[in-house]
Amino acid sequence: MKETYTALREFGAAFLGPALTMYARAVEENGSGRLPVCLAREGWLIHKLLTRLESEGLVEFDHSPIYLKVSRTLLFRAMVGEPDIWPLAMKGSFSGSVLELLMKRFGFQMHEVFACLPPELLNFTLQLPEDAEKVSEWLEPHAERLNEQVKYTRLALKEYFSRSGLYDRDLMPLMLDLGYSGTIQKLCTKLLERDTDGLYFIATQAGKTEVNGHTATLKGVFREGVEWKEGYTMLERSLYFECLMTAPHGQVVDILETNDGNLIFSHGREASSQRYYQDLEAILDGAIDAVVDAMHKDIFYTTKEVEDLFEVFSTRPGALPQASWHLFTADDDISGNGMVNPLQIFGY
Repeated sequence: MKETYTALREFGAAFLGPALTMYARAVEENGSGRLPVCLAREGWLIHKLLTRLESEGLVEFDHSPIYLKVSRTLLFRAMVGEPDIWPLAMKGSFSGSVLELLMKRFGFQMHEVFACLPPELLNFTLQLPEDAEKVSEWLEPHAERLNEQVKYTRLALKEYFSRSGLYDRDLMPLMLDLGYSGTIQKLCTKLLERDTDGLYFIATQAGKTEVNGHTATLKGVFREGVEWKEGYTMLERSLYFECLMTAPHGQVVDILETNDGNLIFSHGREASSQRYYQDLEAILDGAIDAVVDAMHKDIFYTTKEVEDLFEVFSTRPGALPQASWHLFTADDDISGNGMVNPLQIFGY
């Protein structure tokens, strides 16, 4: 057991440590006057890292980082009845029925779908993003009912944003995440009705995007403007990062406020990284300790060094310790794929 723990810690230090060191320094450089907002599952680790670095005096922020427990699914659900977000919601790939789309991408329960849409519509099959316009036409007559179905989710989400300080006009949010196109940031920009900045490992759509009269500005630390299927390994095989940079609670799919003002979160299915979190925690602790050590010793990495290291771990059999293999699964319900495993996908 001790040997396994040591192997996992050393793997975390080697695989995640250099990338997180570069990213943490970039957050500090871009954080002046901003509120660092660590997003979604990957944001949990980013928040844990930045909080540790700040507590040890290794980085300084004008405003301490916060963790925002959100997901694309939760935000899509909260705004499902607003047709102007449908193009964004229908952008990613998906294959299945309307019923499956509402349940997997928008976080609906089966009874909620039947309460909003006619049964004959639910079996219609679709392929996204090819059928995006067609699906929007199917949903448009039912927008009001969809909006009514999620009103308590939307109210609770806005309350959560308010308690997190995101409506404070004196604080510019700096959204922090792994990447890539900034969908969560853009949805938050719309819901908050304010400009936002975002800093990602990789930004496929770097620059400024207008969202309902406000601007979402995206910046990438390692690469900007690269697209899928262009051969950039850190993007093409980023699922390796996603499987490890994850929160113990998994993906949040709904939020409600109780009568006494408590906010209750609901979560999706557990991946192996949640079921065996004690093993993943060893990897993450090793990664964070490696960043702390690098900061103390003024160790710097170049983008090429991080990219080359990722290339080794993600393409060469045997580079990943066997003790970590069971952790490489991720919930990809939002694309209709269920649980996915990069070791199988890439023939590891």
